[in-house]
Amino acid sequence: MSQTTTELKNDIQKSLDALRTLKDEIRVQLHLAGMDAKAEWSKLEPQLEEAEKMAHNLTEATRHALADAVSKVSQLRAKLH
Repeated sequence: MSQTTTELKNDIQKSLDALRTLKDEIRVQLHLAGMDAKAEWSKLEPQLEEAEKMAHNLTEATRHALADAVSKVSQLRAKLH
């Protein structure tokens, strides 16, 4: 595997790991959250699942999709605190 491919694979794996951790944290926090946060999560969750499915594709689009998903989930988590 070339260095670029290895780097891309590592970036994608790190983003995927971060996404999964954030998702787990948010699921726990949603038990304590109001209806607005739950509605926002319901809209966001399918997008996150799609980003996770893309993770096996070692492309720039995947890297971008995962970075975007991590950003959105991080923003939601910040709202929940």
